[in-house]
Amino acid sequence: MDAGFLIRNSWSLLLRRRLNFLFDRIPMQARGISGRKLFNLAKVGLNRLLPISRTLGYPYMAHISPSGLCDLRCNQCPTDAPETRGKQLLAFDTFKKFIDETGDYLLYIILWSWGEPLLNPDIYRMIAYAKQKNILSVTSSNLNRLSREDARGLISSGLDALIVALDGITPETHARQRIGGDFNRVVDNVRLLMEEKRRAGSRHPIVNLRMVVSRENEGEVEGFWQLAQDLGVDMVSIKAFSTRQAGCTNPEVDRRFVPQGSKYRWYRYHPDFTADKQPKKYNCRFPWTKPTLFADGTVVSCEFDLTFEYPFGNINQSSFEKIWFSPQAEAFRKRFQKSRDAIEFCQNCVYDYKLIDGCVLEWEYLTDAAKP
Repeated sequence: MDAGFLIRNSWSLLLRRRLNFLFDRIPMQARGISGRKLFNLAKVGLNRLLPISRTLGYPYMAHISPSGLCDLRCNQCPTDAPETRGKQLLAFDTFKKFIDETGDYLLYIILWSWGEPLLNPDIYRMIAYAKQKNILSVTSSNLNRLSREDARGLISSGLDALIVALDGITPETHARQRIGGDFNRVVDNVRLLMEEKRRAGSRHPIVNLRMVVSRENEGEVEGFWQLAQDLGVDMVSIKAFSTRQAGCTNPEVDRRFVPQGSKYRWYRYHPDFTADKQPKKYNCRFPWTKPTLFADGTVVSCEFDLTFEYPFGNINQSSFEKIWFSPQAEAFRKRFQKSRDAIEFCQNCVYDYKLIDGCVLEWEYLTDAAKP
């Protein structure tokens, strides 16, 4: 949400206390927005407009990692890398403290990062607790594990949207992408979830079946659309495959994994598979708008700070107010604004020089529940 978006929606915000927006092309609607949240959004808008390093308000969204652990080993994912921090489950009390101290300002939370969220048995309590604070929530899962009780928990918790990662239309293709994943099990779990959703008569969560397109599966895009329709999900989407993590890039990895079809690529490549840097760099404002809470309680400016190179603080040891407005947080923002490329995990950022708006290439709304 940039300043222009907030200005265009000021009528709805001020008079109706409502805001419609898209998250990864998923329709979201915030209702009953409090005066305090509205005032904070105005401050966020000013931070978008003014070239100052000092943060004026609280974040309006947050990236929260319920789990730093995963049951799969996906290509290029840094979850299992030795240097990645926060490899544990987020304690409910830690989550609760974070929400208690930010809930008056947050519109929505993103409940995943480097790990599988549904491995945390408290995930449903977390979603429900955020809902009590009028905070929207979205999560993403490989859905390799899902019991009927889990399905009911996701629905009753008040989760607004669920992205299901299924990278192909055959067991072999999916297994090459999601190492350790079981295609048939995921398909069965999607059917189970949709069955329980119909039984509950609920419009939420919006279930978005998503495929990350790489050279391994780009020939299955059309079939994936049909699979989504057969499963009766609310939405289907295609995401570009990224090989860049935390400032690292390797042209040979790109050569191996990026799709041959240019329409499925993040970037325009030179013959040696280095990215063309003609498209503009991403206007990142995450340090002012979107903190990441890792599973051990550490708060950082971005989920790509995998090694906690620039921690703002730990919510288990301090209040969020002290963390967000701390000297180290302000020093980082000043350094970030002066030269983002001087920060290691910002170098070769996945969002820089990309050809697409966001990370979703194609999408379709399949049910009324998903339509904006």
